[in-house]
Amino acid sequence: MIKYLQLIVSLIKDQRIHPLIKILPFLSLIYLLYPDFIPGPFDDAVVIALFLKIFLALVPDEYIEEHRFNRDYQQPGSSSEEEIIEGEFWEE
Repeated sequence: MIKYLQLIVSLIKDQRIHPLIKILPFLSLIYLLYPDFIPGPFDDAVVIALFLKIFLALVPDEYIEEHRFNRDYQQPGSSSEEEIIEGEFWEE
């Protein structure tokens, strides 16, 4: 769940995604504050999940995969290619 939310936050920060699409996650937060927009037996979690799923459906797949790749393989504190020290291994 945390990785899912991190993905959504990083996609919101991406300048290539249309601003109108970025409104959907914020609409889910507004629904959480004012749950009377949709009367009936809708659970808050279902409506919020629906907004977030629609958001991810509207974002191009290559952007989602790019953000997943960057999040998984470039975590803070991980070594980059500039920090790799070359060495040799020998057995006695």
